[in-house]
Amino acid sequence: MGLLDPWLDSWLYRHPFEGASALRYARRERPAFGDLDERLLDALAPELAAARRALDVGAGPGTTAAALRARHPHLDVIAVEPGRELAAALPARGALAVRARGEQLPLATAAVDVAVCVSAIRHVRDRAAALAELRRVVRPGGVALVVELDPQADRRRARAHAGALGSPVLRAAFTPLVLRTAPRAGDVAALARAAGWRVALAADPVQPVYVMRLA
Repeated sequence: MGLLDPWLDSWLYRHPFEGASALRYARRERPAFGDLDERLLDALAPELAAARRALDVGAGPGTTAAALRARHPHLDVIAVEPGRELAAALPARGALAVRARGEQLPLATAAVDVAVCVSAIRHVRDRAAALAELRRVVRPGGVALVVELDPQADRRRARAHAGALGSPVLRAAFTPLVLRTAPRAGDVAALARAAGWRVALAADPVQPVYVMRLA
């Protein structure tokens, strides 16, 4: 871990995208994940087929929520996003949009069957509280996927993502300032276990992310 990593984590990353940052993320950064959403839905296919309600926490521009609706039109999809501009655009994705933070989900206990949190746990101020809230709102027997950039990802996967970013500045900054400063899988897994989850961890084969299955 570099000397600046704790400062970057606390002051730059642990807050939602707003204003120009939200627009840049939606247009130039989120598309670099490519077909990651499709692989995640493949992994959740049995659970989603039997589910009635799915939750997307930190939904951003609604990419994952839209994929959920397209593949499983029977689902009620709730998209929770704290950022003002991003939350305002979510209804166009076919989801029920709720502007809220992951630490305080405005949902009843055991209200959802499946939850996803894609590249959002790093932007939560209190990650332990957010993981505890996920445990509360996912019904017993349900499942959640927490997907985050992996600071230990190999160079091949890092280049695959960086090369698809929408500007030379973003491409140059991605690995040292974004990827390598992301929360480590072991740290997030420890918080998840403390919240009562059973954790299974895997690396995505294409993108520089880890996929944490919580049950």
